[in-house]
Amino acid sequence: MNINEALKILGVDSISESEEALENKLFEIKQEIIANCHVPQLIVAKQKKLRQLITISEILNFNIQKRETNFEIEELETDSILDSFNLYHKNRTLIMREILALESLNILIFCTDLLLENLKNWAEKWPILQANQMIEIKLSKELESVEMYRLIEELNENKKLFFNDLKTINLPNPLFIEIQRLNLIATYFATRK
Repeated sequence: MNINEALKILGVDSISESEEALENKLFEIKQEIIANCHVPQLIVAKQKKLRQLITISEILNFNIQKRETNFEIEELETDSILDSFNLYHKNRTLIMREILALESLNILIFCTDLLLENLKNWAEKWPILQANQMIEIKLSKELESVEMYRLIEELNENKKLFFNDLKTINLPNPLFIEIQRLNLIATYFATRK
C-alpha cells in the first residue's frame, strides 16, 4: 500500500485531512463492534479493518500508541447457566467499556480478540438440541439479555439449572432459538481453527 492508496481508503485527497478521517473510521468501527458484538464474523471483519488502519497509520507516519494492557476476562468455568450468563455479560460489559475508551489500535484488536474468546466460550457451553421443525436462525438476531435472563430465571425456579439439564426440559421457544444461534456460533469457531 502506498500513500495514495491509503488516502483513497480513508476517502480523502490530502495527508492534512487524513488524521481526522482515520479517527472517524476508527469511531465507526468501534460503533459497529459494539452494536454487533454478538456476531463473530463481523468482529473478525472489523479486526481486518483495524489492521488496515494500523498499516495506513504507519504509511502516513502517524504516531501509533503501542500501549501494553493487562486487561483480562474471567473464565466461564461454571456449569450453572445463570452463573455463566452473568459472567459472560460481565466480561462483555468490561470489554465494551474498554473498547469505547481506547484510541490505541493495537489494544482495540486485543479487545476484539477477548470479545471473540468470550463469545466462543459462551457459545460452546450450550448443548446441541434437536429441533422438531425447521427454524430460521439469524446470527445477527440475539435474544435480548434481559429476556434471556428472565427465561433462565423462570427455568431455575427453586433449583440451580445446569447446561446438561437443558436436554430433559421443555424450553420456551425464544430460548430454544437462542441456543440454536449459539450452536451455530460454536460451529463457526470450531471450523475457524
